[in-house]
Amino acid sequence: MKENKSWIHVIVIAVVFIGVYSYTFDSKLAMLGDNASYYMLGKALNKGEGYVNISSVKKSPNNHYPPGYPAIIAGVMLFSDDIVTIKVINGLFALIGVILFYFLTSSLVNNKILAFGVALLVAFNAHILWYASLIMSEVPFLLFSVAAVYFFSRTKQDKLELKDKYLWFALIALIIAYYIRALGVAILAGFVLSLLFKKNWKAIGLYIAVFAVAVAPWFIRSSKLGGGSYMRQLKMINPYQPALGQADFGDFVNRFFNNMGRYITKELPDALFPAFEPNYQQDATSGQWLMGLLLLGIMIFGVIKLANNKWLIIGYLLGTLGILMLWPEVWIGVRFMVPAIPFFLLLTFNGIYQLVRLILKSSKEVVVVSVLTGIILLFQFSAISAIHDEAKVRYSPGWDNYFALAKWLNQNEPNDVVVACGKPSLFHLYANKYTTRYKFTAPEQLIEELEKAQVDYVVIDQVYGNTIRYLLPAVRQYPERFQQVHHLKNPDTYLLKFKR
Repeated sequence: MKENKSWIHVIVIAVVFIGVYSYTFDSKLAMLGDNASYYMLGKALNKGEGYVNISSVKKSPNNHYPPGYPAIIAGVMLFSDDIVTIKVINGLFALIGVILFYFLTSSLVNNKILAFGVALLVAFNAHILWYASLIMSEVPFLLFSVAAVYFFSRTKQDKLELKDKYLWFALIALIIAYYIRALGVAILAGFVLSLLFKKNWKAIGLYIAVFAVAVAPWFIRSSKLGGGSYMRQLKMINPYQPALGQADFGDFVNRFFNNMGRYITKELPDALFPAFEPNYQQDATSGQWLMGLLLLGIMIFGVIKLANNKWLIIGYLLGTLGILMLWPEVWIGVRFMVPAIPFFLLLTFNGIYQLVRLILKSSKEVVVVSVLTGIILLFQFSAISAIHDEAKVRYSPGWDNYFALAKWLNQNEPNDVVVACGKPSLFHLYANKYTTRYKFTAPEQLIEELEKAQVDYVVIDQVYGNTIRYLLPAVRQYPERFQQVHHLKNPDTYLLKFKR
C-alpha cells in the first residue's frame, strides 16, 4: 500500500509539474550571453571541432564554462539542434529532479505525505520553472546534485563496501554535477562531513581520491590555459570593471559578510517566496532582516529534526553557501542558489511542520501538510503569472534591433568578418559571423585591442550598459576610425565599420 501511495504521489507531481511548466514555458532565447555560449559550445562538440569558441576567429579553447552541460547539448543535437527542443530537455531534467527529490525527502523525513508536500512546492517554485525554460546549466546541475545526494543517502555509510552500487552511482552523479558546475564540489563536502561523523575514513579517502582523479583532466587543461576564468573573476573587486584591480584579504572579508547579509535578507526569502521580490538598489530593511533571520532559524530547526542524513544536508548546504559568500558582490540574485532551492524548501517546510506538530500535538499530518503547502503556494502564484506573461511578449525594441542588425549582417557580408559587440554569443547566433567583446578599457587601449583582434565592425546597441560606458566613448574620441554602415531606429542601433 505504501508503494502504491508513492507512485500516486509521483503521478500527481508529474501532472502538476507538466501543467505549470507548460503554462510558464518560454520558447524565446533568453537575453543572457551564457545560454548562447552553451548552445555554441554544444554545437562545436557536436561538429567534432572540440571544446572551442566557434564564434571566435581563432576558435580558441573555452576555459570559462565546464563542459558537462555543453556535452549534454551536443548529445541532444544528434537528434535536433532546435533551441526549443533543448529547452524542453531542460524541462524534462527538472521533472526528473523533482520526482527524485520526492524520494530523497521521503527518506530524510520518513514521511511520504510531508515529502509529497515539499515536492509540490519544488514543482511550483517560480525560479526553478524559469530556469527550466532556459538553455542554462542550473537545472541539469539541480538534477545531478539531487541524484548524488539521493544515491549517497542509500549507501552503507558505517563501513566501506565496494560492491555497494549506490556508492558508485553517487560518485558518478557527483562527477557529472561537477563537470556541469564547479559548485559541485559542495556535494563532496556533504559526503565527507557525513562520513566524518561515521568515522568511515576509508570511504572518505575513496570519495576524495576518485573525485580528484575524475576532475584532474579538466583541472590540468584549465591550468595549461591560464587557469579557470571564474577563479580570475573571483579575485577581482568587480569583474565588470577590471580597472578596480584585485581583491585583497580585507576585500574578501567584507565580501563575505556583505554577501551573507544580502543572502539572508534578499536572496533567501526571494528563493522561497518569489512574491517578495527584493530591491537591490536599497539597503535591507528591519523587516527583511527579521524575515530572513526567522527563515534561517526555521531552517536550522528543520535540519535538526531530519530523521536521517542531516550531516549530509548540512555539509552540502554549508559548502554551497560558503562558496557563494566569496562570490563578487556584483553577482546578485537567486541564480547561483537555484539548484539548492529544493533543499532550502525542505528545511523550511520541515521546520514549520515540526513546530506546528509540537504546538498542536493532536493535529493530523495530512491536515498540517495540506495547510502549509497551500499557504506557501500562495507566494508562488504572482511570480508564476509574471513568467507566463513574460513568455508571451516579444523581445524589447532594443533586442529586436540588435538581432535585426545581426540578420542584416548575415545577409550582406561574408562569414569571415569580425564583429565587436556587447553580447557576442547572442549576436553570433543570428549573424553567423566571428564575434568578440570589446575590452573594458579607456578609449585608446580599446582601439588598440580592436586592431589586435582584427575587428571589421562594431555594434552600438541599446541593450548592454558597457557599450555606453566603454565602446561609445572610443567612437566619439576617434570618429575618423569608424564609418556608419547600417542604422536602425527606435532605439538607435548602429553597425559601424572599423577602419584598421
